Amino acid sequence: MTFAGHEMDCLELKAELLCFLTLSEIFAFHSNGAWLRTDHLVESTRIWLRRRNHHADWTVRLELSLMAADLARQRVETGEITHGQRETASFETDSFFTHDMQINLASPVVIAIYARCVDALAHRH
Repeated sequence: MTFAGHEMDCLELKAELLCFLTLSEIFAFHSNGAWLRTDHLVESTRIWLRRRNHHADWTVRLELSLMAADLARQRVETGEITHGQRETASFETDSFFTHDMQINLASPVVIAIYARCVDALAHRH
């Protein structure tokens, strides 16, 4: 990833993008029972990067998109997220995103997903 023209291999930046993509996948699944289409995932990544004046080459974008899909599916497989069912009070009351589409780090659900993203990035390869 580059930030303001400089190469940036920052765990925090990657974790934030990974969290955004994972939450987007979970939100899509929870809302309509389907995962994001590839074109939606690609566009979400581009929007997130552009809004923060970052750039990531296609290999980083692909890796994070695949990781996000895996993390979201894991949450479903473990029963943490169930289609069409609001399984916890925190899922009902907490918003994944702020009004300007930033990840909502005031939400316990988001904090837990962000921690999983940091862990996944720290232990990859």
